[in-house]
Amino acid sequence: MLHAVQQWRTQAGFSLSTEDEYTLVKQLNHSYVIYGTLLLFPVSLLESQTWKAINGQDQTALQDLLILVAKHLKVTHIAVTKPIPPQVDGDDSQDNVVRSPSKFMPLYGDFGRETDGRPPTQDDFNKAYWVTAKQNGVFQTWAPRWTMFSRGNISEKARILELPAVASAVAEGVEDGRGCTAVDLYAGIGYFVFSYLKAGVSKVVCWDLNPWSIEGLRRGAAVNKRKTVTHAEHFGVDHMVDEDARLLIFNESNEHAIDRLATLRRRLPPVRHVSCGLLPTSRGSWTTAFAVLDPIAGGWVHVHENFELSEIADRAEGVRKEFQRMYDMTDHAEYAKVVLEHINRVKTYAPGVFHVVLDIYIPPYRTAPCV
Repeated sequence: MLHAVQQWRTQAGFSLSTEDEYTLVKQLNHSYVIYGTLLLFPVSLLESQTWKAINGQDQTALQDLLILVAKHLKVTHIAVTKPIPPQVDGDDSQDNVVRSPSKFMPLYGDFGRETDGRPPTQDDFNKAYWVTAKQNGVFQTWAPRWTMFSRGNISEKARILELPAVASAVAEGVEDGRGCTAVDLYAGIGYFVFSYLKAGVSKVVCWDLNPWSIEGLRRGAAVNKRKTVTHAEHFGVDHMVDEDARLLIFNESNEHAIDRLATLRRRLPPVRHVSCGLLPTSRGSWTTAFAVLDPIAGGWVHVHENFELSEIADRAEGVRKEFQRMYDMTDHAEYAKVVLEHINRVKTYAPGVFHVVLDIYIPPYRTAPCV
């Protein structure tokens, strides 16, 4: 970064004191990340006085600087990343349910064309800029202009790979010959999907509303050499499991998951794990998660929530009680307790607020039919 700034200063003839040069290098170096050929700067860079001075005086000089940064750091695209807004731009009443990074700011390179709010076409996908990154031996692919990538989830992805509950479900599936299924109700580009597959889960069934996320999921699956099948490729849901695919994808609301899986249940391995990975709360998916778990084998729901530090224990118990209430409403063979097995603090979401994952075990509540 220092060499890029020094070369730019010489070539552009931009008046910059030694102190300002040091400040600029320090600011450019602070918290930038590189994924493949993409460099991302934090939004704080835009607020720095040195950056404002350069940006305000000469756009050509700024582009020259970015060209040199790209050259020296061996990237092709540069952008500023900002937090995902909770509401859609221009409409404070409409939630940003597809988690679109609408505040994303390209600085250098072609990130693909605008879609003006219309659904993307295959041509849009083909002309977009896609990035692939590798974490925990798993590849993930996304279009940064249209979908988010959270590097803070890396520890949770790794945890899924080594989670005893996942290993247990896989082992039981191998022993009885039926395998096991995981369901991801907010799959995104496959944050946790590929961890389940790498851990040995037979099939993962996914839902996401964002077509760009679905395309990233498909592309990521191809890089990971995982065969996929999407609902759009078939006339009926029941045909989806005819293919030797380990990843079944629905580009629709997970409100349809109960009906879809009811149709597929006899042709899928038992659903043993369900991921509810929406922040700040996944509450809207809890009933669905409980309903799609295999009632004979039981299983685990992984609930993602944002909790204040002082409230984590109490609120986690509140979530457990909600699943206990659902369990108690079933025609269970005998009473059993829903268990909060673990609370995992993933990362700080805001001052005093943590992104946590609750591992909740749901016991079987139905006996296998006599054969």
